[in-house]
Amino acid sequence: MADAKILTELDDDNRDGHCFGFFHRKSRNQSLLLERPMKDKELEHGKHENIEFAFGSMQGYRLSNEDMHKHLLEFDNQFWKLWSYFSIFDGHNGIDAAKHACDRLDKQLLTSLNHLLTKHDNSSYDSSESINFDIEEFKSAIKETYYKLDEELRSVIQDQSGSACITCLIGPEQIYLVNIGDSRALLVSKDGHILRTTKDHKPDDEEELKRIEDAGGKVQRNTGDVPRVENLLAITRVLGDFILSKEIVPPMADIIEYPRSSDEERVEFIVLACDGVFDVMTNEDVGQFIIKHLKQKSSNLKKLCVQLLDECLKRNSTDNMSVYIIRLNDNNEYEEAYSPLKHHHHLFHHHHHLKDQHHD
Repeated sequence: MADAKILTELDDDNRDGHCFGFFHRKSRNQSLLLERPMKDKELEHGKHENIEFAFGSMQGYRLSNEDMHKHLLEFDNQFWKLWSYFSIFDGHNGIDAAKHACDRLDKQLLTSLNHLLTKHDNSSYDSSESINFDIEEFKSAIKETYYKLDEELRSVIQDQSGSACITCLIGPEQIYLVNIGDSRALLVSKDGHILRTTKDHKPDDEEELKRIEDAGGKVQRNTGDVPRVENLLAITRVLGDFILSKEIVPPMADIIEYPRSSDEERVEFIVLACDGVFDVMTNEDVGQFIIKHLKQKSSNLKKLCVQLLDECLKRNSTDNMSVYIIRLNDNNEYEEAYSPLKHHHHLFHHHHHLKDQHHD
């Protein structure tokens, strides 16, 4: 980092008096790029039961890497131990919001879900009896967690930062994708087909624009720039960013659910990535890239993360780049072995078929 030189300074004449220091491009103010990208990568790999994952992150042309990430291959809890958790936090205008959210979200989620259980069953969590509650109640508990986390951020962060967030919860029977902002999740079939994707929260989305205007906010469109909320923020839902009204940019999560074992196409891969990836690659690009490179000899998920990040840099991404690639090695042997546990975790009443569920 010491020998890297600053190449450009953008929007120098549009600094806001309330904001200081380096701004990620999601904020309108000062944005700095390096002359040469930082290509060193943070890489991780792991396996647990029938889940294998790799993670990669690269600073690129930014002065620092404000992306944070966390995964739990199983929750440290008797009832939720068959659930896995993956999250990427894309910070801007500082690191505090992303760092604190990264540390606290999984703990807050576990607290919320345990509270939901106690509302319906007072017995111990390792009871053999199935506990039933409505799927919408489960989703509401998750959504409420993000609001609680946001309030916590208000009291602890020391800067004026904010963060997008993309989360995946993998249960024995269901996959849940939870997003705030413009990081994205993809469910990918074995042939690279995109089965489901989250929806970015951006000011150019008609529904988001209406919601912002109904809340008393404005979206500015300046030549040569992306649309911005109150001429500042390029995403419309966020953790942190308390300089803006939370009525206008709330921590309001969308949730998608998809069956682990589907009558439709089975999920082979789950991809979580920040906009530094999706700025330069489409969903279909990513799906086909995964299939193409895994067909190569000696290929593996960690190497695939390296190749994907390098491809994004080759396509001129100037943002931080972070990606999880998760492979579900589901098969009949696994399903038979875990069927008693799956029965124990069959918690939810569904009121309509999953095929009709897209976004909340």
